[in-house]
Amino acid sequence: MFLVFPATGIVPAIPIGVSQGIHVICVTAAGLEDALSGSPFVGRRPEVARIRAAHADSVRTGTQVVCEVVGDPGIGKTRLVHAALDGCVPAPPRAVGTCVEAERDIPFHVFRHAFGAPHPVSADPQHPTAVPDGLLTPGTAAALDVRQFRTYQLARRLLTLAARDGLALVLDDLHWADTSSTGLVAHLLRYPVPAPLLLILVYRPRQLDTAMPFGPPEAGVPGVRGRERIELGPLSLAETVALYPHEDPAELGRRHDRAAGNPGYLVALDGLGPADGDRDPPSTTEPRLTDRAVATLRAEWAGLSPVDATCLRAAAVCGTPSAVDLLAEVARLPARQVTESAWRLVRRDLLRVVPTTARFTFRHPVLRAAVAQDTDPAWRAEAHHRALTVLLARQAPPAERVAQAVHLLGLPHGRPVEPYVDVLCRAAEEIRGDAPDLAVRWLRTALHAVRPPAGSPDTRHDVTLLLARITGEMGNLAESRTLLREVVPELPVDPPGRRTAAVAQWVRVERLLGNYAEAAAISRRELVGTPTPTAGAYQLATELGAIGILSGHPSPVPGGAPDGEASGIDRAGLLAVRGLAAAHDGEVRIARELLAAGAPIVDALPDRDLRERPDCLLAVGLAELFLERPADATRHLDRGITLVRDAHRDDGLCQLLLGRSQVAYHRGQLGTVIGLTTEAGGIARRIGSRSLLSFALAFEAQATAWRGGPRDDDRAVALARTAVELANDLDSWSGRTAATALATATLLAGDPDTCVEMLTDAGGDSRLTRLQASLRPMWHELLCAAALAAGDLPEAYRRARAALADADLLGLPGQHAFAESAYGEVLLARGEVLTALPYLRTAADRFRAAGMTLRHSLALVAIARASEAVDQHGPAGRARRRAQELAARCGTERVGLRLARPVRALAETALTDREWHIARLASTGVTNRLIGRQLHISPRTVEAHLTRIYRKAGVESRSGLVAWVSRFDDTDR
Repeated sequence: MFLVFPATGIVPAIPIGVSQGIHVICVTAAGLEDALSGSPFVGRRPEVARIRAAHADSVRTGTQVVCEVVGDPGIGKTRLVHAALDGCVPAPPRAVGTCVEAERDIPFHVFRHAFGAPHPVSADPQHPTAVPDGLLTPGTAAALDVRQFRTYQLARRLLTLAARDGLALVLDDLHWADTSSTGLVAHLLRYPVPAPLLLILVYRPRQLDTAMPFGPPEAGVPGVRGRERIELGPLSLAETVALYPHEDPAELGRRHDRAAGNPGYLVALDGLGPADGDRDPPSTTEPRLTDRAVATLRAEWAGLSPVDATCLRAAAVCGTPSAVDLLAEVARLPARQVTESAWRLVRRDLLRVVPTTARFTFRHPVLRAAVAQDTDPAWRAEAHHRALTVLLARQAPPAERVAQAVHLLGLPHGRPVEPYVDVLCRAAEEIRGDAPDLAVRWLRTALHAVRPPAGSPDTRHDVTLLLARITGEMGNLAESRTLLREVVPELPVDPPGRRTAAVAQWVRVERLLGNYAEAAAISRRELVGTPTPTAGAYQLATELGAIGILSGHPSPVPGGAPDGEASGIDRAGLLAVRGLAAAHDGEVRIARELLAAGAPIVDALPDRDLRERPDCLLAVGLAELFLERPADATRHLDRGITLVRDAHRDDGLCQLLLGRSQVAYHRGQLGTVIGLTTEAGGIARRIGSRSLLSFALAFEAQATAWRGGPRDDDRAVALARTAVELANDLDSWSGRTAATALATATLLAGDPDTCVEMLTDAGGDSRLTRLQASLRPMWHELLCAAALAAGDLPEAYRRARAALADADLLGLPGQHAFAESAYGEVLLARGEVLTALPYLRTAADRFRAAGMTLRHSLALVAIARASEAVDQHGPAGRARRRAQELAARCGTERVGLRLARPVRALAETALTDREWHIARLASTGVTNRLIGRQLHISPRTVEAHLTRIYRKAGVESRSGLVAWVSRFDDTDR
């Protein structure tokens, strides 16, 4: 017999006895293992290094070294072996034998394939590599064992001759090896070849009776690799990208996930298209493998018996891990027969057993897709229908039911689509709180299926309304609005109120988008045609109330409970909005009555009702905040936030976060405000609501301005200006909120003129009648502070008196505190310190009672400065220490800055707290660089501050500033 050597250094074929190199014909298996034959080899560096190290050990020691390369089909075992051998130095001659399932009855067929034997030959001394013909003939066991051992020894001697100058023997696909070949391999492991032979065994361990048919690896000679076992895993995403460098990374990432990193399946998924040929299929449609991929994979199940093939196709129809009874129903075979078949498929590694269960699943999703695609569509449709019937009867999880319905919607059959669409809708309803994205995908598939002429109009309307509802809850307001605009005009006016409820849903979406005029017009038009009180009519009335508040044109607020019968949530929602409108407009008594009627209903409602209508909790919480009941407001708003977070409702979460940030602002928790508004702003951008984003930026600007850090003044002004730009209408609540936020930020940044301009524009007149009535004393106090900063004492006095008058009308302690604080500051500016102190102390007590920690600390600052001015050092020290404690709790630097200011106000109040701090530092001779280092700002920013300080102080140099500052210090002493 002749052995032939590798293509490198080709020499004529020679008998084995000649002492020259041996050339081996390499034959590789077609199919999944060589699917990547045209692609570059990537990754696997540790595994390649282990094979090359084993070759180096074999050459160095002149002994046999064994490498087992194992892994799933398509994982790249064959490519790894040849890539590793190609890089070995020196390059070893190699013989490659590949097992084929059809040749499992031929003795030693993998070795015959490796060494090119065309057919079995007789025992002939002239052909020492021949296999004796009588070896496998019947005989006694002892005689057979002896003859087999002699044959193995003969083969070992031949391999010793062949490997005399080095040889890499690759035995591929050993899971299909015959018994004689497996026995010879085991013999070589027990009696290693005394020559530099690198024996590489490549197989799929799951398709053998045992995962390690040749036993566990054992250490050989000390310091020498006797046997290596290399288990290949999937490619990483980075390796997949390197394998396909010119493909879209996003699409490649999806393909990598679907193939689970298996390179063979990556090729099978290359160029896949939708199952039904539609260019815009629903996202749940299973991709269609290419015909070439299916043909490649078909080899794995082509030789199955009819029963096993039917069971395999039934498993492909079931898709998810399935028990024997479900497979039996789908395959229409006895359960016992299906059990036996399933275990045969497990031994072939087509199916696998799910650990700790009695369920079977496919080895890989791509293999399942290939089997399904290779199945007759008519048989599949009937099988899917049988599977769906069983799953519905068993109340299986939504995903399992939907999978069957989606397949039936994509396959040709004569049944109506409505039952399958109903399966998708019911499943979407079940999971929308936990997985809204998945629910939306299912509903889009359902809507795709009922497009005319496939489905009835009623079914199409139901699917569209449900999809609009869930997309709106997710925060996809634009899609929800488009769907509702399409479907609502087609809905008839019906007694159950289906159309009215849909209109209420539409109005809410328009409101969240800030389209108040359109929302109000839709509501009024619908209410005219809906005379009977229904749930939808109550919702529309509630929406009208909310729109009136937000648009700046509230409707008159009636007292008492709403007329007509309504469910608990409808009644509570209307009461809450009416209470909020009354609190907003300063009708404190009516607001308290409405809250007294509505809050107990809200507290008694189950979570599922409030999860559906989170705006109810928002309205109650805001009304309680405006009535200065922050603890109750916190309780209701926190409950709402918890519910909508659990339900993944971005539409409700953004509003509730904004409401909760206002409670935190009321309490002076500036860090909490900034955190909540930042999150709310991100949601507002995601859902596309300019009005909600304007609210978020305005609230963040207010908290940032009061925090008073070195960079906070500029940031607060920038945030507030952006909020004003987003709020197109200054009359709206968001527009007024943005304007007042900009007024606050500019005043604290040292620009009282802009503060006055923004507040008077937003207020509409000198009485600020367009601003929120329940907060009007607070805005008068801000204008009073702006007048003091500008040196206009008469205007400051007028604003303080207006604040006192409005506070008397409201009767709210916190608003009284703002008014008395303003009046006390005016008296301080006049120099009437002893007269001012009672007002300041009353303001501090009322701020404390209202829970306004930040304002309480600022009132204590005024008390400390005034007490020091009249030499009341004990009260001054106590007020100073308490103010600093509260400031630390709030996270503000303004208290410390104000405590460092002189008592005299008018001549120097044009300087902001930060500017006065910088002026004091500069007057001590500290350089700009050191000032910047202390305040964590750049020297250029310090220079800009000093330029403004020089202008306000009327000086031209630092020496003039030193004299100006010392003049105030001397006067204060």
